[in-house]
Amino acid sequence: MAAQNNPVRGIAIMCLSMFFFVAVDTIARELTQRLPVSQILWVRFLIFAVIVVAIVGPRTVRTNLRSRNPWLQLGRSLVLVAEIAIFVLSFRYLPVADVHAVAAAVPLIVTALAVPMLGERVGWRRWIAVGIGFVAVLAIIRPGFLDLDWYHLLPVAGALIWAFYQVLIRLTAYYDGQDTTLLWTVLAGAAFTSCFGWIDWVWPGPQTWLLLVAAGILGTVAHYTLILALNAAPASLLQPFVYTTFPWAVALGLVFFGEFPDAVTFAGAAVLIAVGVYVMRRETKSAG
Repeated sequence: MAAQNNPVRGIAIMCLSMFFFVAVDTIARELTQRLPVSQILWVRFLIFAVIVVAIVGPRTVRTNLRSRNPWLQLGRSLVLVAEIAIFVLSFRYLPVADVHAVAAAVPLIVTALAVPMLGERVGWRRWIAVGIGFVAVLAIIRPGFLDLDWYHLLPVAGALIWAFYQVLIRLTAYYDGQDTTLLWTVLAGAAFTSCFGWIDWVWPGPQTWLLLVAAGILGTVAHYTLILALNAAPASLLQPFVYTTFPWAVALGLVFFGEFPDAVTFAGAAVLIAVGVYVMRRETKSAG
């Protein structure tokens, strides 16, 4: 697919893609009340793998699986399984919007990890932004002011692993193309979750099956629309619109669960979004 230069189209599709990602998380919150997390992961990866193989083409799977660094691809894929598992588990205990508020720190964590892992240089302004982001995350989880249970730290762990995963994606780009990385993601994830996803199996009812299939399909649509957005407009232009996940999470959490973040969570998310956009602009200027 040839890249286009249509910023309005790219921004619109990017916002839609973020909606689909949050919709999957909203369904996951409901599913965690009905099924074990391991089972949710297994079915989700199986559906994702079937759809991706059908799109890429079954006859080309073997060719596209040839990687110049298979151990990196395998490790990256397993990190993604861990990240999804932690976020799905966090939805069992915490509102969707609260989890996404903490996840807004991911671009800042990526900036910090890029120094030791990728050898990138980060100026003092961006380090200050990372520090401010850390304070904002503390404001959201409020250790010492609330009864801090272990599950309040799940979104923090998920954000750290998600940031680590994004750095690994940058590393794999030096070795393999997008189709290879995508196939390793879904096939390694499906194979790994097949080792344990059936252990605590709870047979879903018709409505639960519908939710499972919907989560798998919407997850695929989310990734596909993200690709469409990046083909319509430059990534540097679209990155700030990743933060539309928070208002989407607020809206869907309110509609389906009657959950609404408090003022401190809103303030912390606003600070994270502001410093995240600042870091993205600094990175764009540095790259230019």
